[in-house]
This record gives sequence, structure tokens and C-alpha cells, in this order.
Amino acid sequence: MPAAEPPDPSELEEVFASIDPTPVRMAHDYLNEAGIESFVFDAGSSRMLGMTAAVPTRLMVHRDAAKDARDRLNELGFTDK
Repeated sequence: MPAAEPPDPSELEEVFASIDPTPVRMAHDYLNEAGIESFVFDAGSSRMLGMTAAVPTRLMVHRDAAKDARDRLNELGFTDK
């Protein structure tokens, strides 16, 4: 069974970004366990460029879940907003 493709990026909102992909992956796992579908963008680009600030790894969620996702990530210290 092929993996489902992520939705159109225009339907998503960034909730977390970092030049280090590890915390982005951790946040992704946490949100998915909490029932909030999330997607990691640009992880490959960050690795190719040696984790430069030019291309951070981004965590994206559906727009209608963005506030809940940010609140949960903020509670765990992933964001400072």
C-alpha cells in the first residue's frame, strides 16, 4: 500500500521550525500521538546543506489544528510563542 501524500502546502500552516531536524521530528511524533496530523517539510534540504540556517526543517499541520498544535508544543517548551 503506497504512503499517502501530504496535502497541498497551501492548506497547511507552520507550527515549528528549526535548523536541527531532531526536535522537529520529536514534535512531529508528539503531535501525531496527540491525534494532530503533522508533516515534516525540508528535512532533506537541511541535511544536504549541512544544517545551515538557510533551510530550516519545518513542522506543518492543517490550518484548523494550528492553534491546538502550537499550544501543545508551547507547553512542552518546543516553541517560545
